[in-house]
Amino acid sequence: MKTIRKITVTACCLAICLILGGTAIAATLNVPGDYLTIGEAIDASLNGDIINVLPGSYPGNITVDKSVSIRGVQGAEVTFVTPSANQNGFQVIASDVTISGFTISGATGFNWSGILIGGLFPGDDTHLGVTDVTVTKCILEGNAAGVYIWKANNSMIVNNTVRNNASVPGNENAGNGIIVWEGPSLNTQIVNNEVYGNDKFGIFVGADAERDFTGTKINGNNLYQNGAYRWLGYTYPPGANWLGMGFMNALGSIKVSGNKILATNGVDIWVFNAPGLRAVGNPIRNDLGPNIPMPTP
Repeated sequence: MKTIRKITVTACCLAICLILGGTAIAATLNVPGDYLTIGEAIDASLNGDIINVLPGSYPGNITVDKSVSIRGVQGAEVTFVTPSANQNGFQVIASDVTISGFTISGATGFNWSGILIGGLFPGDDTHLGVTDVTVTKCILEGNAAGVYIWKANNSMIVNNTVRNNASVPGNENAGNGIIVWEGPSLNTQIVNNEVYGNDKFGIFVGADAERDFTGTKINGNNLYQNGAYRWLGYTYPPGANWLGMGFMNALGSIKVSGNKILATNGVDIWVFNAPGLRAVGNPIRNDLGPNIPMPTP
């Protein structure tokens, strides 16, 4: 493993920065050019660094414990993170983190996720206080959950595809596309995602007991063909048991607006004890229609 940190500034600029008491200049670490794996690059990084990842397939179970930006520089279609069963793709325990441009799949088994924000595992209360984590331009598929937010604030889940995440027997939270579970989890933003084919809800916010989710905003998402697991006990005809979003014991102001939801004889927005929920301008569709694309095979 290489240990050289590449910083693209001249010695003169660095000297001036130090003389003037400026902040440290971020380094750019390259995978696999400087480090073979994403985990090795994180270990070598400092807060504020950028980790650029070239196309390829990389192992999962990546703990992000620095405030870094991790970027699949050529996009999710060619840059893969493949955790083994009973591993997360990424588990984020630092604040001010961005993850972008990856396909993450294979995090199967009880309580495992493509990206877990707020702990090493759901139920981990040793890393509370995680805030300002952004996930964007990723494909999250074939996991027990796509994105799982655990007691973290200011999460931004924007412009992702979250599909075909599957239920696990005995685990009520597996099979959701994007889940915000337990709290407080404040100011979560879930915006402009394509969410389909997940076994349970496309998006779920809640807890076993009342928790604070103030500031949650869910806007501009396209949800369809979620809910095949029928965990709520519905008995819709085959192919018509869609579940769009769910909210349970979710206190505080929650705004849901401008989403497209396919709900053929199914549930567009399921609510149990969410008094601060305001849902406006979410067109409910009874067919895929011209503006809701068919899912990718």
